[in-house]
Amino acid sequence: MNTKRLLLDTVFIQALLNRRDQYHFQSRAAFPMVREALEVWVTQAVLTEVGNALSGIDRSAAVQFIEQCYQTVNVRVVSVDRALLMRALRLYGSRQDKTWGLTDCISFAVMQEQGLLEALTADEHFVQAGYRALLLNP
Repeated sequence: MNTKRLLLDTVFIQALLNRRDQYHFQSRAAFPMVREALEVWVTQAVLTEVGNALSGIDRSAAVQFIEQCYQTVNVRVVSVDRALLMRALRLYGSRQDKTWGLTDCISFAVMQEQGLLEALTADEHFVQAGYRALLLNP
């Protein structure tokens, strides 16, 4: 195990579980980073998005992945409590110049709080927010 600490985003998980996704092969190639990382962070909001996105594609894969997140030693699932939602909502409301979604803002709040600099994603919004999107810049 190394000292890498990163956050998982919906784009990565959805691509990993959906063979037809444009980022599927990149996500599979990046998956060893998840296994080897010291800490992997993911929010309940991201897991909810994954469940919704895959409901008509591969529901069982979504269920299995989400359950595994709660059972994997190096994965930290962050509950979205009122305090986190309010921090994210302030960011969401303050950035009228961006098209960031509320789930992204929840992830950004967690990344800032935990001192995370990298996310497994291909979402440019993470780059706009000052983070490294590992599927864009491996």
